[in-house]
Amino acid sequence: MNLKRSPIVSVCIYSILVVGSVIMLYPFMFMVLASLGSNTDYYSTVIVPIPTQLHLMRYITVFASPTVYLLYWNTFIRCSWYIFINCLVALVCGYVFSKLRFRGKNTIFIILLATMMIPGQVTLIPSYLILARWPLAGGNNIMGAGGHGLLDSWGALLILNVSLVYFIFLMKQSMESLPYEYEEAARVDGANVMHIIFRIYAPMVKPVLAAIVIMTFIGVWNDYLFPLVVISTPTKNVIATGIASLMSKATASGQIPNYPEIFSLSTIAVFPPIFVYLFLQKYFIQAFTATGIKG
Repeated sequence: MNLKRSPIVSVCIYSILVVGSVIMLYPFMFMVLASLGSNTDYYSTVIVPIPTQLHLMRYITVFASPTVYLLYWNTFIRCSWYIFINCLVALVCGYVFSKLRFRGKNTIFIILLATMMIPGQVTLIPSYLILARWPLAGGNNIMGAGGHGLLDSWGALLILNVSLVYFIFLMKQSMESLPYEYEEAARVDGANVMHIIFRIYAPMVKPVLAAIVIMTFIGVWNDYLFPLVVISTPTKNVIATGIASLMSKATASGQIPNYPEIFSLSTIAVFPPIFVYLFLQKYFIQAFTATGIKG
C-alpha cells in the first residue's frame, strides 16, 4: 500500500506548521526585541520593536538588582518545596494505590480523581479563608479569629495550592507496570516499606519523577493568581507577581513605565523553566511513552 504524501498536502501541512510556529514565537520575539531597545523604540512599534541601539547591559543591571534577586530566590524556594512534596507524596501514594490491597482503595482513588474536575478558581476563596482563619497564627486565637492567620506569610506560599492528584495517578499507573517480584525479593532481603519505595521503585520510575519535576516547576514558577491573593508584602513576592508589581507601581506614580526594563526582566524569567524542561526532556517523554518493563 502506497502511503506517499502528495506534494500539495505536504505544502499545506508545512505551511500550517510554519504559521503556527510564527504565531507562538511572536510574543517571545516581541519581548526579546523590546528588551534590547529603548522606550522610544517600543512606543514606535508597528509590528515588532526594532532596536535602534542594543542595550545589552540592561540584562546585567536588571539581574544584579536586589529586588530581582529576591524575586528569584522566593520563587526558587517555593518551586523546590513543591517539587519535594509532590515527588514524595506521589511516590508513597502511587505505591499504596498500585501495590497494596485494602478495602475501599478503588473508591478512595475515584474520589481523588473526581477532585481533578474542580477548577482551581473555585477553591481560591475557601483556600483564602482557611489561611486567614488558621489557628494561633498571625494574631489569631485558638478559634482562628482576631488576626490575619497565615496570609501574607511563607505559610501561605508553602501550605496550599499543591496539585497532587494527577501526579498520584501518573505514579500509580507507572508502578502498576512494575513486576511485584522486585518487592518480594526486597522483602526476602529484609527491606522495609520505605526501603522498597525509595530504593527499589523510585529509581525505576525516574522518568515519572522527572515529569513531576518539570510540571511542578513550570506550574509554580508561572503561578500568579494565588500569590497575588495571599501576599501583599513586596519582599515576599514571587517572580510573576513581582513583574506585575513593578508595572503597577510605575503606572500609579504617574510615570511612564520603563517597558524595556520590564521586558528584560520577563525574558530572564522565561529561561529557568526552559532550562529545566530541556535538561529533563528525555525523561519527560519516557514518562508518557513507556508502557512498562518488558523482558
